Amino acid sequence: MNPKQPYLVGISGGRDSVVLLDLLLSAGFQKLTLCHLNHQLRGRTSDRDADFVRKLAASHQLPFLSARANVKTFARENQISIETAARELRYAFFAECAKRTRCPRLVLAHHADDQTETVLFNFLRGSGAAGLAGMKPCTVRGQLQILRPLLSVSAEALRAYAAEAGIKWREDASNQSLEFTRNRLRHQILPLLDTALGRNYRPALCRAAEIFSAEEDWMSSLVPLPEKNLTCAQVRAFPLALRRRFIRRWLQLHQISDPGFEEVERVLSLLGIPLGPAKINLPGNRHARRRAGILFIE
Repeated sequence: MNPKQPYLVGISGGRDSVVLLDLLLSAGFQKLTLCHLNHQLRGRTSDRDADFVRKLAASHQLPFLSARANVKTFARENQISIETAARELRYAFFAECAKRTRCPRLVLAHHADDQTETVLFNFLRGSGAAGLAGMKPCTVRGQLQILRPLLSVSAEALRAYAAEAGIKWREDASNQSLEFTRNRLRHQILPLLDTALGRNYRPALCRAAEIFSAEEDWMSSLVPLPEKNLTCAQVRAFPLALRRRFIRRWLQLHQISDPGFEEVERVLSLLGIPLGPAKINLPGNRHARRRAGILFIE
């Protein structure tokens, strides 16, 4: 990262993102635009979070961009989880911020404990190497470059920094709610593993993510770029591992949100010999269909 370049900073008002901002400012980054999306999940509390970030931006004389999104409605209309809906809307908002500011670089506050949760969460949901690779320090999503400079820093270190620096932040009560799968993993499962194994397994999971990330990059480079529509014969000719990766990439090109093993296998069922179903459901009220040996999405 270059302190002379402009950056967008995704900031919720929580400890991690406020510490990230403080670290960037301390390192000489001045061309920062704070970006905050109000998910409208916690009523007036969400509004107060937005006010906090607005005042934080003003105190540092930094530009501030914000928007509101109805996450629950979006999740219901697209038949996806609240967590997935919030993530999709956040990145859509960041992409709009990048367009408005002509700044393609976004900095996020994901840290090492987030990486541990992500890797374990993806393992439990049956992800392949792409999911087990977790988050990368630098990724590209559309025209947006996403940077995670704290990915090797523990939550404990960030807490200590915030306490020593006297940093104020907003506590998100929903982070304690066991309604969400990630929170149950964070507050119930990981503490049990900490007790049983000690915390050394956490950096081990992060190391595994680095290994999977490098291998995933190599294997992804071997996957052909799919056309809009596919011929069943072409896909059947691939080895199973390549077939799955090819279909996953095809779904991503069709803007299917976070396709997992279940979605990929349902599409592969259209290739069955003898022929399986001719139509399967996908997230977002979409369907994959087979007609005359051709696969397409509607």
